[in-house]
Amino acid sequence: MKRLIFFAAVLSTLIFLLGFPKQAFMASAEGLELWFYTVLPSLLPFLILSDFLIHTGKIPELLRFFAPFFQKCFGLSVYGSYAFILGLFCGYPMGAKLTGDLLREKKIDITDARYLLTFSNNASPIFISSYILLNSLKIQNTSMITFVILYSSTAITSFIFRIWYRRFSVHTTYMKTPEVTLKSSLGRLIDVSIMNSFETITRLGGYIILFSIGAAMVIQITGKHSVLAMILPAFVEITTGIHQIADSSLTFPLKYMLILTFTSFGGISTIAQTKGMLSGTPLSISVYIIGKTVNAVCTFFLVLLFFILKII
Repeated sequence: MKRLIFFAAVLSTLIFLLGFPKQAFMASAEGLELWFYTVLPSLLPFLILSDFLIHTGKIPELLRFFAPFFQKCFGLSVYGSYAFILGLFCGYPMGAKLTGDLLREKKIDITDARYLLTFSNNASPIFISSYILLNSLKIQNTSMITFVILYSSTAITSFIFRIWYRRFSVHTTYMKTPEVTLKSSLGRLIDVSIMNSFETITRLGGYIILFSIGAAMVIQITGKHSVLAMILPAFVEITTGIHQIADSSLTFPLKYMLILTFTSFGGISTIAQTKGMLSGTPLSISVYIIGKTVNAVCTFFLVLLFFILKII
Protein backbone atom coordinates (compact mmCIF):
# COMPACT_ATOMS: atom_id res chain seq x y z
CA MET A 1 0.00 0.00 0.00
CA LYS A 2 2.82 2.42 0.88
CA ARG A 3 4.58 1.65 -2.39
CA LEU A 4 1.37 2.25 -4.32
CA ILE A 5 0.84 5.64 -2.65
CA PHE A 6 4.48 6.57 -3.26
CA PHE A 7 4.28 5.56 -6.92
CA ALA A 8 1.03 7.53 -7.37
CA ALA A 9 2.62 10.62 -5.77
CA VAL A 10 5.70 10.41 -8.01
CA LEU A 11 3.57 9.89 -11.14
CA SER A 12 1.27 12.79 -10.21
CA THR A 13 4.25 15.08 -9.66
CA LEU A 14 5.75 14.11 -13.00
CA ILE A 15 2.44 14.81 -14.78
CA PHE A 16 2.21 18.19 -13.02
CA LEU A 17 5.79 19.11 -14.00
CA LEU A 18 5.08 18.27 -17.66
CA GLY A 19 1.53 19.60 -17.82
CA PHE A 20 1.94 22.82 -15.84
CA PRO A 21 5.59 23.87 -16.28
CA LYS A 22 5.00 27.52 -15.36
CA GLN A 23 3.27 26.74 -12.05
CA ALA A 24 5.86 24.05 -11.27
CA PHE A 25 8.73 26.44 -11.97
CA MET A 26 7.26 29.17 -9.79
CA ALA A 27 6.64 26.75 -6.91
CA SER A 28 10.17 25.36 -7.23
CA ALA A 29 11.64 28.87 -7.31
CA GLU A 30 9.66 29.88 -4.22
CA GLY A 31 10.86 26.78 -2.38
CA LEU A 32 14.45 27.44 -3.41
CA GLU A 33 14.19 31.08 -2.34
CA LEU A 34 12.79 30.04 1.05
CA TRP A 35 15.65 27.58 1.54
CA PHE A 36 18.47 29.85 0.31
CA TYR A 37 17.44 33.13 1.95
CA THR A 38 15.79 31.86 5.15
CA VAL A 39 16.60 28.26 6.09
CA LEU A 40 20.25 28.17 5.01
CA PRO A 41 21.54 31.32 6.80
CA SER A 42 19.39 30.87 9.91
CA LEU A 43 19.80 27.14 10.50
CA LEU A 44 23.24 26.17 9.15
CA PRO A 45 25.34 27.90 11.87
CA PHE A 46 23.29 26.17 14.57
CA LEU A 47 23.64 22.80 12.84
CA ILE A 48 27.44 23.13 12.70
CA LEU A 49 27.73 24.32 16.30
CA SER A 50 25.36 21.65 17.63
CA ASP A 51 27.13 18.82 15.85
CA PHE A 52 30.46 20.09 17.20
CA LEU A 53 29.19 20.45 20.79
CA ILE A 54 27.65 16.98 20.83
CA HIS A 55 30.92 15.37 19.77
CA THR A 56 33.07 17.39 22.18
CA GLY A 57 30.79 16.73 25.17
CA LYS A 58 30.54 20.35 26.25
CA ILE A 59 26.74 20.51 26.51
CA PRO A 60 26.49 19.56 30.23
CA GLU A 61 28.91 22.36 31.11
CA LEU A 62 26.97 24.90 29.05
CA LEU A 63 23.59 23.98 30.52
CA ARG A 64 24.60 23.17 34.09
CA PHE A 65 22.78 26.24 35.46
CA PHE A 66 19.52 25.71 33.48
CA ALA A 67 19.32 21.91 33.74
CA PRO A 68 17.43 21.78 37.09
CA PHE A 69 14.64 23.98 35.68
CA PHE A 70 14.09 21.77 32.63
CA GLN A 71 14.39 18.65 34.75
CA LYS A 72 11.62 19.81 37.10
CA CYS A 73 9.30 21.42 34.54
CA PHE A 74 9.70 19.03 31.61
CA GLY A 75 11.36 15.92 33.02
CA LEU A 76 14.37 16.35 30.72
CA SER A 77 18.00 15.42 31.16
CA VAL A 78 20.66 18.02 30.38
CA TYR A 79 21.03 16.71 26.82
CA GLY A 80 17.26 16.57 26.38
CA SER A 81 17.09 20.21 27.55
CA TYR A 82 19.60 21.13 24.87
CA ALA A 83 17.50 19.50 22.12
CA PHE A 84 14.35 21.19 23.40
CA ILE A 85 15.89 24.68 23.64
CA LEU A 86 17.40 24.65 20.16
CA GLY A 87 14.32 22.97 18.71
CA LEU A 88 12.22 25.78 20.16
CA PHE A 89 14.34 28.68 18.93
CA CYS A 90 15.84 27.35 15.68
CA GLY A 91 12.65 25.95 14.18
CA TYR A 92 11.77 22.86 12.16
CA PRO A 93 13.37 20.30 12.03
CA MET A 94 16.13 21.16 14.55
CA GLY A 95 14.43 19.45 17.50
CA ALA A 96 14.09 16.16 15.60
CA LYS A 97 17.62 16.47 14.22
CA LEU A 98 19.14 16.86 17.70
CA THR A 99 16.95 14.12 19.17
CA GLY A 100 18.21 11.70 16.52
CA ASP A 101 21.84 12.83 16.93
CA LEU A 102 21.76 12.50 20.72
CA LEU A 103 20.23 9.04 20.50
CA ARG A 104 22.88 7.91 17.99
CA GLU A 105 25.63 9.23 20.29
CA LYS A 106 23.94 7.47 23.28
CA LYS A 107 23.57 10.74 25.18
CA ILE A 108 19.87 9.95 25.75
CA ASP A 109 18.00 6.65 25.85
CA ILE A 110 15.16 5.53 23.59
CA THR A 111 12.41 6.59 26.04
CA ASP A 112 13.92 10.08 26.35
CA ALA A 113 14.12 10.30 22.57
CA ARG A 114 10.49 9.27 22.04
CA TYR A 115 9.33 11.73 24.67
CA LEU A 116 11.42 14.55 23.17
CA LEU A 117 10.15 13.78 19.68
CA THR A 118 6.55 14.54 20.69
CA PHE A 119 7.16 18.21 21.50
CA SER A 120 10.73 19.39 20.72
CA ASN A 121 10.17 20.19 17.01
CA ASN A 122 8.57 23.63 16.62
CA ALA A 123 8.37 26.72 14.42
CA SER A 124 11.01 29.32 15.26
CA PRO A 125 10.13 32.72 16.80
CA ILE A 126 11.57 34.48 13.74
CA PHE A 127 9.32 32.49 11.39
CA ILE A 128 6.31 33.24 13.57
CA SER A 129 6.92 36.97 13.98
CA SER A 130 8.20 37.79 10.49
CA TYR A 131 6.59 35.37 8.04
CA ILE A 132 3.28 34.63 9.78
CA LEU A 133 2.42 37.88 11.54
CA LEU A 134 4.14 40.60 9.49
CA ASN A 135 4.37 39.18 5.95
CA SER A 136 1.23 37.01 5.82
CA LEU A 137 -1.33 38.37 8.30
CA LYS A 138 0.19 41.90 8.28
CA ILE A 139 -0.39 42.49 11.99
CA GLN A 140 2.15 43.89 14.44
CA ASN A 141 0.63 43.87 17.92
CA THR A 142 -0.03 40.19 18.55
CA SER A 143 3.49 38.74 18.70
CA MET A 144 3.48 38.12 22.45
CA ILE A 145 -0.01 36.59 22.45
CA THR A 146 0.93 34.37 19.51
CA PHE A 147 4.08 33.17 21.29
CA VAL A 148 2.07 32.47 24.44
CA ILE A 149 -0.46 30.39 22.48
CA LEU A 150 2.06 28.36 20.48
CA TYR A 151 4.53 27.73 23.29
CA SER A 152 1.79 27.06 25.85
CA SER A 153 0.40 24.38 23.53
CA THR A 154 3.92 22.92 23.34
CA ALA A 155 4.14 22.88 27.15
CA ILE A 156 0.71 21.22 27.42
CA THR A 157 1.77 18.62 24.85
CA SER A 158 4.95 17.89 26.81
CA PHE A 159 2.93 17.46 30.01
CA ILE A 160 0.52 15.02 28.33
CA PHE A 161 3.36 12.86 27.02
CA ARG A 162 5.33 13.28 30.23
CA ILE A 163 2.49 11.41 31.93
CA TRP A 164 2.40 8.88 29.08
CA TYR A 165 6.14 8.16 29.28
CA ARG A 166 6.27 8.69 33.05
CA ARG A 167 9.15 11.16 32.85
CA PHE A 168 8.87 12.41 36.44
CA SER A 169 12.11 11.04 37.79
CA VAL A 170 15.15 11.95 35.72
CA HIS A 171 18.65 11.16 36.89
CA THR A 172 20.87 13.88 35.51
CA THR A 173 24.59 13.29 35.51
CA TYR A 174 27.43 15.61 34.62
CA MET A 175 30.10 13.22 33.43
CA LYS A 176 33.08 15.10 32.17
CA THR A 177 33.93 14.15 28.62
CA PRO A 178 37.64 14.17 27.73
CA GLU A 179 38.49 17.39 25.94
CA VAL A 180 39.85 17.50 22.43
CA THR A 181 43.39 18.71 22.98
CA LEU A 182 45.13 18.04 19.68
CA LYS A 183 44.71 20.75 17.10
CA SER A 184 44.48 18.16 14.36
CA SER A 185 41.63 16.37 16.18
CA LEU A 186 39.85 19.66 16.81
CA GLY A 187 40.20 20.65 13.16
CA ARG A 188 38.90 17.29 12.05
CA LEU A 189 35.87 17.62 14.32
CA ILE A 190 35.08 21.02 12.83
CA ASP A 191 35.43 19.63 9.29
CA VAL A 192 33.16 16.69 10.09
CA SER A 193 30.57 18.99 11.71
CA ILE A 194 30.56 21.29 8.67
CA MET A 195 30.15 18.42 6.20
CA ASN A 196 27.41 16.76 8.29
CA SER A 197 25.55 20.06 8.54
CA PHE A 198 25.78 20.78 4.80
CA GLU A 199 24.43 17.31 4.07
CA THR A 200 21.50 17.96 6.41
CA ILE A 201 20.73 21.45 5.08
CA THR A 202 20.93 20.25 1.45
CA ARG A 203 18.50 17.43 2.20
CA LEU A 204 16.13 19.96 3.78
CA GLY A 205 16.32 22.09 0.66
CA GLY A 206 15.24 19.13 -1.45
CA TYR A 207 12.25 18.46 0.80
CA ILE A 208 11.21 22.13 0.77
CA ILE A 209 11.32 22.34 -3.04
CA LEU A 210 9.47 19.05 -3.56
CA PHE A 211 6.70 19.89 -1.15
CA SER A 212 6.39 23.44 -2.49
CA ILE A 213 5.62 21.78 -5.83
CA GLY A 214 3.22 19.46 -4.02
CA ALA A 215 1.36 22.42 -2.51
CA ALA A 216 1.14 24.02 -5.96
CA MET A 217 -0.33 20.76 -7.29
CA VAL A 218 -3.00 20.82 -4.60
CA ILE A 219 -3.92 24.41 -5.50
CA GLN A 220 -4.09 23.53 -9.19
CA ILE A 221 -6.30 20.49 -8.59
CA THR A 222 -8.70 22.06 -6.07
CA GLY A 223 -9.00 25.46 -7.73
CA LYS A 224 -7.49 28.67 -6.45
CA HIS A 225 -10.62 29.97 -4.75
CA SER A 226 -12.10 26.81 -3.23
CA VAL A 227 -12.12 26.03 0.48
CA LEU A 228 -9.86 23.04 -0.11
CA ALA A 229 -7.30 25.27 -1.85
CA MET A 230 -7.15 27.39 1.31
CA ILE A 231 -6.60 24.48 3.71
CA LEU A 232 -4.96 21.52 1.94
CA PRO A 233 -1.75 23.36 0.89
CA ALA A 234 -1.04 24.12 4.57
CA PHE A 235 -1.41 20.43 5.33
CA VAL A 236 1.19 19.69 2.65
CA GLU A 237 3.68 22.58 3.16
CA ILE A 238 3.06 25.27 5.76
CA THR A 239 4.74 28.29 4.15
CA THR A 240 2.68 28.01 0.95
CA GLY A 241 -0.41 27.08 2.94
CA ILE A 242 -0.08 30.01 5.34
CA HIS A 243 0.17 32.37 2.37
CA GLN A 244 -2.97 30.85 0.82
CA ILE A 245 -4.98 31.14 4.03
CA ALA A 246 -3.81 34.71 4.69
CA ASP A 247 -4.83 35.80 1.16
CA SER A 248 -8.24 34.12 1.37
CA SER A 249 -11.60 35.76 2.06
CA LEU A 250 -11.93 34.10 5.47
CA THR A 251 -12.48 36.27 8.55
CA PHE A 252 -9.43 37.21 10.60
CA PRO A 253 -10.27 34.97 13.61
CA LEU A 254 -10.62 31.95 11.32
CA LYS A 255 -7.42 32.81 9.42
CA TYR A 256 -5.50 33.24 12.66
CA MET A 257 -6.86 30.00 14.12
CA LEU A 258 -6.10 27.92 11.02
CA ILE A 259 -2.62 29.37 10.51
CA LEU A 260 -1.53 28.78 14.10
CA THR A 261 -3.01 25.28 14.11
CA PHE A 262 -1.15 24.29 10.93
CA THR A 263 2.00 25.96 12.24
CA SER A 264 1.88 23.72 15.31
CA PHE A 265 1.31 20.64 13.14
CA GLY A 266 4.05 21.51 10.65
CA GLY A 267 2.61 19.79 7.58
CA ILE A 268 3.58 16.69 5.60
CA SER A 269 6.77 18.42 4.44
CA THR A 270 8.02 18.73 8.01
CA ILE A 271 7.02 15.13 8.69
CA ALA A 272 9.13 14.02 5.71
CA GLN A 273 12.04 16.21 6.89
CA THR A 274 11.75 14.75 10.38
CA LYS A 275 11.73 11.20 9.06
CA GLY A 276 14.96 11.99 7.21
CA MET A 277 16.53 13.38 10.40
CA LEU A 278 15.67 10.15 12.26
CA SER A 279 17.31 7.89 9.69
CA GLY A 280 19.51 5.30 11.36
CA THR A 281 17.62 5.38 14.68
CA PRO A 282 14.88 3.07 16.03
CA LEU A 283 12.53 6.04 16.42
CA SER A 284 9.19 5.74 14.63
CA ILE A 285 7.77 8.69 12.73
CA SER A 286 4.33 7.77 14.09
CA VAL A 287 5.46 8.98 17.54
CA TYR A 288 6.23 12.38 16.04
CA ILE A 289 2.95 12.55 14.09
CA ILE A 290 0.91 11.74 17.21
CA GLY A 291 2.78 14.40 19.18
CA LYS A 292 2.28 17.10 16.55
CA THR A 293 -1.40 16.21 16.18
CA VAL A 294 -1.90 16.69 19.93
CA ASN A 295 0.08 19.95 19.71
CA ALA A 296 -2.13 21.22 16.86
CA VAL A 297 -5.34 20.34 18.75
CA CYS A 298 -4.06 22.16 21.85
CA THR A 299 -3.23 25.23 19.74
CA PHE A 300 -6.68 25.22 18.11
CA PHE A 301 -8.48 25.23 21.47
CA LEU A 302 -6.14 27.82 22.98
CA VAL A 303 -6.81 30.22 20.10
CA LEU A 304 -10.54 29.57 20.47
CA LEU A 305 -10.32 30.26 24.21
CA PHE A 306 -8.39 33.50 23.65
CA PHE A 307 -11.03 34.74 21.19
CA ILE A 308 -13.87 33.79 23.56
CA LEU A 309 -12.15 35.70 26.37
CA LYS A 310 -11.50 38.57 23.90
CA ILE A 311 -7.77 38.54 24.64
CA ILE A 312 -7.01 38.78 20.91
